[in-house]
Amino acid sequence: MNEQELELFQEVQDSVQRCKPNCGCIHCPQGGQGFVEDSLFIVKNHKIIWAVILFDGTVAFKEVSPEWLEVFSEIIVDSPSIFVVFDRCHKIVEYVTHQDKVLPN
Repeated sequence: MNEQELELFQEVQDSVQRCKPNCGCIHCPQGGQGFVEDSLFIVKNHKIIWAVILFDGTVAFKEVSPEWLEVFSEIIVDSPSIFVVFDRCHKIVEYVTHQDKVLPN
């Protein structure tokens, strides 16, 4: 991780720790993937960040635009499960949301 990426990751971790003090904030220098236990939107320093805590305590994040937030936040909030893939800098590079479907009568 370069210095700027490390600084952003530290800011995200600090924000997550303030909101969720029991989060372990595990570091995965090789990247990883997993299901999301909790999801947060952080607005700081003119940035909007979608941060997730995986079930194993790992934190990953994605810097998003106001347009992304407007379009995707409801999908994220309403989804019963979310799976993310993140790189060595803990930036989310792929995500899949699941919506329950009911068979019509």
